[in-house]
Amino acid sequence: MAKNKIKFSEDKKYHKWRRIGFYCLYAAIALAVVCIVLGQVFGMDSKPCLYSGYAAIVLVIWFYLINFFKWRCPNCHKTLPLLGPVLECRVCKHKFVDDKGNQVW
Repeated sequence: MAKNKIKFSEDKKYHKWRRIGFYCLYAAIALAVVCIVLGQVFGMDSKPCLYSGYAAIVLVIWFYLINFFKWRCPNCHKTLPLLGPVLECRVCKHKFVDDKGNQVW
């Protein structure tokens, strides 16, 4: 095992919050699928379908709120892009990857 690999318990706070945000997004996708299946079986006006749909909407809102408030550049504290690799900050140009391609933050 590589020595420089960060364990889950030692992960930095902003990476932890980003992971929590994506867990909310994955749960929202799963609940949306459940809503569609329940809608086909019981009808779109059934309570389980409506509740799972509302829960999916709430989880997507949590995803955006977590990423807006917690996924920020450690240097200038501006928000970072939600999707894709983040190689540098768009505002202050702080680099998050060294010359070898390793993550440094």
